[in-house]
Amino acid sequence: MSRSRRFERPDYWILAVVGILCTIGVLMVFSSSGVDADNPTYLINRHVQWLVLGSIALLVTMSVPYTRWRRYSVPFIGLTLILLVLVLVGPSFISEEVNGSKRWLSLGNLPISLQPSELAKLAFILYLADWCSTKGDKVRNFSYGLLPFGIMMGLLGGLVFIEPDMGTTLVIFSIGVTIFFVSGAALSHMALGLLVAVLTFAMAAVAAPYRMDRVVAFFAKDPFDNDPLGISFHIVQSLLAIGSGGLTGLGLGASRQKFGWLPEHSTDAIFSVWGQEMGFIGSVLMIMLFLVVAWRGYRVARNAPDGFGALLATGVTTWVIFQSMLNIGAVSGAIPFTGVPLPFISYGGSSLVITMSAIGLLLNISKYSNSPVSEAPSPSRSRVLKIDPRLKARPVMAEYRERH
Repeated sequence: MSRSRRFERPDYWILAVVGILCTIGVLMVFSSSGVDADNPTYLINRHVQWLVLGSIALLVTMSVPYTRWRRYSVPFIGLTLILLVLVLVGPSFISEEVNGSKRWLSLGNLPISLQPSELAKLAFILYLADWCSTKGDKVRNFSYGLLPFGIMMGLLGGLVFIEPDMGTTLVIFSIGVTIFFVSGAALSHMALGLLVAVLTFAMAAVAAPYRMDRVVAFFAKDPFDNDPLGISFHIVQSLLAIGSGGLTGLGLGASRQKFGWLPEHSTDAIFSVWGQEMGFIGSVLMIMLFLVVAWRGYRVARNAPDGFGALLATGVTTWVIFQSMLNIGAVSGAIPFTGVPLPFISYGGSSLVITMSAIGLLLNISKYSNSPVSEAPSPSRSRVLKIDPRLKARPVMAEYRERH
């Protein structure tokens, strides 16, 4: 087998683990949504349809060389910003309001909707990977690095935040900070940005009563004694579900909290249902699967043939892992409760399809891991990569490779 042929195979670890997680997702959506007396098969049928569409999207992004997507990074982020504005100010027949939040766009008479905030994650990763990989040492400059980075992240995150959707805002923030750090940003700039972000989120929590209630419920000595039928209801029911699962769980389909007790049991709190049905062993197994994605994803980033690929892989992996940590941490009481879906597991439409599209990009980059730059997909029509990409390597990543 020739040297170049070896780089035509994707990372089968990532592919296999994502396949396992998606299979678990089908089982859990079927288990958790079956309690709907009106139509117990509605959610699982929709979920499978979205999963098929997501699988097709994964195959497409895995097959197309990742450098080809680079030329669309600016139009993509521009379109995303327009959609985020439209979801906030659009007419009622286009912009859907659910539980006081405007996060979805209706697609005409079609029985589907689009959540632009999910699209924003992928668009932001593509844009930031493109932008940072062309800056070189300028990324450490305040005017050329931190300032434009802060403006873009503030604009994108701000539009998502006022939907309101703090969970997704936190995910976007984590993606941006990680890519900016790996690209070689100055530590003093990172510290300043983190300080501003912490103060912003703190003021947002104080300004919104329901967010402040979640913080109070988190810091309560015992949530079971702190208004368990009010502000602590969600976390109490989540802990009851996970705790009653014991070591091996009650068995698939045997969760009791999903029968009208656990809010959002098919989406944000689906890990609690999994913990009750599969127990401590099942919970640890799922966490280990996400850790495998982290291990292989960051390995792909480290061995990517160019700066754009490395930052793109870093962003996708950070997205999946941080969102998983945020979801599991919230339902287990490790952090204040915030609602984000568990990747590949929670019922979802645009969220599942877009996440699987991102995994396809990661798998495509993995085909070229450890390969020389000359074996990377040709960026001949790229508007940016017109010189050897090795000259655009990030300082931090370059130092990491030299030490290892």
